[in-house]
Amino acid sequence: MTVVEQITERALLQLLYKQVEQQRGRPAYTGFHQVVKKLLQDGLYDRWIYDYSVTEIKWLGLQIVAERDQLIPSALLQTYMNEFVTSDYCDKQIGLPQERLMLIAMAAMQHETVQRLRKVQEAYWLLSHGYVTLPVEVMLFFGKTFYERKTRVQQYTMDIADNRITSFLSSKIKEKHICIPDYFMEQVQACGSWSLFEAEQVERILGFSLSHFNRERFLHATDGLTIDYKEISAIGLMKQLLEGEGIVVHFYNKERQEKAALSTYIQLPNVMQETELARTCTILVPLLNGIEGLWEHPLRVEVAGWEIAIADQNIDLHSEKALLFIEEVAREINHYLNVASCESGMQTPLRKAATVMHRSINEATKHQQTAMIDRVIAEQRHTDQGGSVTLEKSSTIETAELLQLLMKAWSGGIPEVRLT
Repeated sequence: MTVVEQITERALLQLLYKQVEQQRGRPAYTGFHQVVKKLLQDGLYDRWIYDYSVTEIKWLGLQIVAERDQLIPSALLQTYMNEFVTSDYCDKQIGLPQERLMLIAMAAMQHETVQRLRKVQEAYWLLSHGYVTLPVEVMLFFGKTFYERKTRVQQYTMDIADNRITSFLSSKIKEKHICIPDYFMEQVQACGSWSLFEAEQVERILGFSLSHFNRERFLHATDGLTIDYKEISAIGLMKQLLEGEGIVVHFYNKERQEKAALSTYIQLPNVMQETELARTCTILVPLLNGIEGLWEHPLRVEVAGWEIAIADQNIDLHSEKALLFIEEVAREINHYLNVASCESGMQTPLRKAATVMHRSINEATKHQQTAMIDRVIAEQRHTDQGGSVTLEKSSTIETAELLQLLMKAWSGGIPEVRLT
């Protein structure tokens, strides 16, 4: 953390503490049971808190460590203050970050019957150290429960066989999601042709959507005279896609089963620095099961910070040793998650690899991006779903080379590629 970031972080925290102290009339992080009582009186929390006695709530309040606010990165602290910290009906903040994390731990563990307070304490330890970060939606769910959730930025999605695809690719829409079947990629490889259809006509006449196109259905659609279509060059369409702005490619086939789940991240660099990987996984399983029970939405476990963790081990990011490190750590994480699930009798959380392309001052080379794809392929060998990669366009990478990278990601089973 830079000196500027440290100063900004301290200033934000001091501002937050001052606001809370003025509202409460007492020092920050004191009287946790009174904070809980206020939340209940104002209708900001469900009555599940009554499952905890006053004595238990007071004891849990004493377990809160205010200093762990300093572990929240300064870039996220302002967002945390604005979005995650519980506010009253006039939008005056009456909560603090560590109180929020303790309340999440209490909510997740409320139905535990054996050593419940210890499990709450462990879940709080996990969250407050930043070893695991929860999805924004979960934080909001346990935060401003009386507000409607903010609408996500609309994502515009189109199938590569839609006759509107060329105008879609050149549009000013900031994020354009393109669904691509394996057959299109095979046609690109073969320098073959591709056909574009009117989506509504396909559904009306053939009874299935473009998103369910495979080789057989594609050939059937172009075999008769009942469907209108336009034939174009597959490689030409691919070139236009690669030159587009804000493109997110989604590869799909009948073997891949995508599940609608939000991601909880194991922050690998933080966890490995403290050698707390086994303990983190052991606590994470009941925490996520408790949250899923309340929230009724599936959660999956991802691993964030591979590149930083590799660098922390003094391993060259683009080396074979980096791939071996990923294989070893991924196996270790999955082992710990499975053991924790078996011991607790709970369902094993979904596991999915995640990678972040850290942009540097220098433009990424083809070799670096090839190594990144290899890393993600290595990660997802240990997962239930594939990872995602970001390919950077640059003056050092020609369109043909970018296509080679995209083909490598597709052939390696990576389901999502972002082009920036």
